[in-house]
Amino acid sequence: MLKKLQQRTKKLFNRNCFMVLDKGQYNQIEVKPDNKIIGQSVITIRKGNNNRVNIGSHGKFNQLKIDINGNNNTIKIADQVKFSGHLLIVGNNLHIDIGERTTAIDCYVLARDKSVSIGAECMISRGIEIRASDVHKVYDIDTNKRLNVATQDVIIGDHIWIAANVTVSKNVQIAEGCIIAAGSFVNKSVPSPNTMLAGTPAKVIREGVRWER
Repeated sequence: MLKKLQQRTKKLFNRNCFMVLDKGQYNQIEVKPDNKIIGQSVITIRKGNNNRVNIGSHGKFNQLKIDINGNNNTIKIADQVKFSGHLLIVGNNLHIDIGERTTAIDCYVLARDKSVSIGAECMISRGIEIRASDVHKVYDIDTNKRLNVATQDVIIGDHIWIAANVTVSKNVQIAEGCIIAAGSFVNKSVPSPNTMLAGTPAKVIREGVRWER
């Protein structure tokens, strides 16, 4: 099946489908046929085996780039998702999950060291970065101990509104119903639901809020 997809790459690109570039082995890619796929939307497995990409039905994807570099990773996008941006996994045994009816205008998601989950019915604006790793390592000179270790997955709960130009850093978990104001840098978890955050670094500015599209 994958060989057929690779052989038909150019045709698929012009027929409302993802371009697929698979340089590994035993990788599984499943995209439901009723999705609307626009622009240069590409699924690339740069190297690695036993990876899975599963995209549900009734979605809309505009210039979405999916990249995997490693083994035994999973990217799962649920039904009725509208997403533009870049989903990147670097490493092994990691995952990126996106819940149903979530929308994103321009969102970069990096799962490296740890995984990333985005809940259902989230509204994500443009210029968003969600990172499960700092990528570059920082050490204490005296002890040689790494200071910026990723210790837990990044989890964005259900029904969260992330406004423009927000960065969510490693180890962050955000409870459902929260609002993150434009330009914020979130580097600490938010355990209380229905909370509004703002600032660099982000701080709670109001509790007991709810939002609608």
